[in-house]
Amino acid sequence: MQADLDTLADNLLQFPNVIGEGLDLDPFMDEEIIHRVKPAGAYKDAMLRLILREDESQRSEPLPFNVLKEKFELRKHELTVWSGYKRHGKSALISQVLVAQMKRQQRMFIISPEFRPEAVLERMLYQFTGTQAVDAEDIKTFLAWADRFVWLYDNQASLKPRVVIALCRYGAKELKADHILIDSLMKCGIDFDDYSGQKRFVDKVQSIAHAYPLHIHLVAHARKGKGRGDEGAPSLHDVKGGSEIADLAENVLMVWRNTRKEKEKGKHDSEPDAQLIVEAQRNARGWIGVVSLFYDPDCMLFYEPGYAPERADRVRF
Repeated sequence: MQADLDTLADNLLQFPNVIGEGLDLDPFMDEEIIHRVKPAGAYKDAMLRLILREDESQRSEPLPFNVLKEKFELRKHELTVWSGYKRHGKSALISQVLVAQMKRQQRMFIISPEFRPEAVLERMLYQFTGTQAVDAEDIKTFLAWADRFVWLYDNQASLKPRVVIALCRYGAKELKADHILIDSLMKCGIDFDDYSGQKRFVDKVQSIAHAYPLHIHLVAHARKGKGRGDEGAPSLHDVKGGSEIADLAENVLMVWRNTRKEKEKGKHDSEPDAQLIVEAQRNARGWIGVVSLFYDPDCMLFYEPGYAPERADRVRF
C-alpha cells in the first residue's frame, strides 16, 4: 500500500503545470486602469450577444447538480465566495466543481497555500475517475489529460495580498484561465481583524474578475454560531472577517456538513450528508436556496439523491 502511495506522490509531483520558484510577477503587480466613456448605443452588439446568448466566450457554466439547472451557474466576470466551517467539505466540493469544468474544456489556475499541489491533484484524480482504485498508468493518463487544463501555484506559506493579486492577473493574462481558485482568504497575509485590508483585497480580486472573461472562486471560512457549534448551517453573516467580503461578491455559497448524522449513527440516515446553500446571487434571476447532497468518501464526490457516482474500472477520456 505504501509503495502505491509513493508512486502516486511521485507521479503527481512530476506534473508540469506546477508553478514554483522563478516566476517573475513584477509585470503583474500594478493595476491597469483603462478609462472609457461611451454612449449607450455603443453596447448594442454586446447586449445582443449577452441576452441572446450568442457569444460563446461569455457563456455561463453549470455546477454538477441537476437541481441547480437554470437556477445557479458560474458566469464570466464574477466573484464567488465559498464559505463554511472548517472541515465541512468546502475544498472537496469546489474541487468537484472544477473537475466538472475541466470536462467542459475549461482552464483553471489554482492558488492553494493550504494544500500541496499533489494533494489537490490526487483529489481531482479520484473525483474524475469515481474511484480510489487507481494504478500508475491511470495516474499518468489522468495527468496527461489534466495538463491541458490545470495550473497550480506551488507555495504553502502565507502570501502577501499584492502577490495573490499579481498571481490572479498572471492567471488571467498569461494562462488565459476560465477559473481562478484562491484557497483561502486566511492564507493571503491579511489579519483576521483587518477589515479594511480584507475589503481592499476582495475589491481588487473582484476588479480582475470584472476585467477578464473568467470566474474567480475565493474560499473564506465561517465562524461557528454561539451555542450551536457547527450543527446549524452557517449564513452569509457568518463569514469570518468584515461584512464587505460577502457584500462585494456577486455570489456567496455555503457548504455545510451534517455532523449530527455522523455522530449519531443510524438515527438520521434519511437526512442528507451535506448542504450547498446559495446565500447570495446578484445577477441572473437571483435565485437563493438549499441543495441537499449525499457524500461518497470512496471517490470524494457529493451527489444528489438518486444520482450516486458510478464506479470506474479505468481512467477514461
